[in-house]
Amino acid sequence: MADAKKARSRSRLFIGMGCVAVVVALTGFAKTFFYPLLAGTFRAHPMIYVHGIFLFGWVAFFLFQALLAYRGKIARHRSLGRIGGVLAIGVVGSTIFVATLAGRRVAASGAAEVAHGELFVVMLEMLVFAGLIFAALWFRRRPEVHKRLMLLALIGSLGPAWFRFRHYFPEVDNPLFLYSVLLADSLIVIAILSDTFRRGRPHPVYTAGGGGMILLHLFEVFGFDTPLFRAAAKVAAGPLVG
Repeated sequence: MADAKKARSRSRLFIGMGCVAVVVALTGFAKTFFYPLLAGTFRAHPMIYVHGIFLFGWVAFFLFQALLAYRGKIARHRSLGRIGGVLAIGVVGSTIFVATLAGRRVAASGAAEVAHGELFVVMLEMLVFAGLIFAALWFRRRPEVHKRLMLLALIGSLGPAWFRFRHYFPEVDNPLFLYSVLLADSLIVIAILSDTFRRGRPHPVYTAGGGGMILLHLFEVFGFDTPLFRAAAKVAAGPLVG
């Protein structure tokens, strides 16, 4: 009974993170997607709609799975795991496609280096996201590892939504650092602190995976204009955007 109570207590973190993810996703895309969509003024490539379905479907799926685990419906939770894999594939594919479209528009305006860099960042983020999902599926029989990998994947998928908070606070001088690093990665810090409080130390998934994500985000922000970053971006993203 005591172990069950501890497990349910730990599950609250994942439910809470799922709720935060839903709020962040809805708020971040409200001005640029939801409000125009409801007003009938949103016009975009069909893949934008597909991307939205996969992205918000993934966030909602995480919360639903967390609720199932909290209620002890583990068999049901596991039986739905393949849906998460399909949604993750859709997130990766549609994100790369949409980012490529955006990159081509930016390149056509004469800012090819910026287009390469922005698409390269998206490619890096999707590589990490896919790697976390693959690892989570691989360790699906080890719940302490599986659920933390899934949480990191969720946190990583929220980057674009966090960055769109700049539309609410346009006076912020460095929105990329504030929203894409400080706020986005604060969820990783919260997860680490939660583990430290409950277990006495953070789980290796958080220290290795979460720490690596934070370092990557810092590299993306502060290395964006460096020759090394630009060269790598041109090689990786150049063939897609020109």
